[in-house]
Amino acid sequence: MSQEYQQRHELLKKLRRQLCYTAPALVLAAGGVALPAVANDQTVYSSGEMPTTLFLASNHAEAEAQPEAEGEAEGEAEGEAQAEGGEQSTELVSRPEGYVPGYDEGGSNPKSLIERGKALFSDASLSTNGLSCASCHGADGQSGYQDTFEQAYPHPVAMGTNMFGMETVHADEMVQLYMVAPMAADPLDWESEELAALSAYVVHAQQRFAGKLDDRCDMKQTE
Repeated sequence: MSQEYQQRHELLKKLRRQLCYTAPALVLAAGGVALPAVANDQTVYSSGEMPTTLFLASNHAEAEAQPEAEGEAEGEAEGEAQAEGGEQSTELVSRPEGYVPGYDEGGSNPKSLIERGKALFSDASLSTNGLSCASCHGADGQSGYQDTFEQAYPHPVAMGTNMFGMETVHADEMVQLYMVAPMAADPLDWESEELAALSAYVVHAQQRFAGKLDDRCDMKQTE
């Protein structure tokens, strides 16, 4: 096992411990009834009245909306990472040197790649806590975004800024952010088909969200 791999593994453990403080559970509620869900080794059950639709994915929500609550823990983790030789937390989710994306960030992606990404978007087996990208953003990839999602990639993402100090992120970096933070998993291999497919679907979802794709022509990309 290489020293670099060990350092990355230890950093992931630190980040996950940090996220456990700010993201105790995921509660899903539909039709006025909350369903039990497990996240970070805690189970939450509903009681009393609940809103019709509630997605409380705290790993994601806390990172997006409440950076102050995690500042102390984040500062400690960053300090330890720097002591080991640089801001390695950013290296986990930012494009490596020499990397060539396996998708087109401009949106000219094969339909088969987008459809593969759509399936992976709802695949909870990619995570360690039962979450998928769709847990926060819906099966159609159109829910739970901030206004910056209307901008083409690369664009600012609060989670990337608050947790990793990234001013803007590419679509593939967005996928890696989700893998490491809300989904508490290792980042995907940068050369993997999974990363290319998810990134292609994220670009497709962004273009739909921004109104750049006609729903009647949805998924009619290059064959």
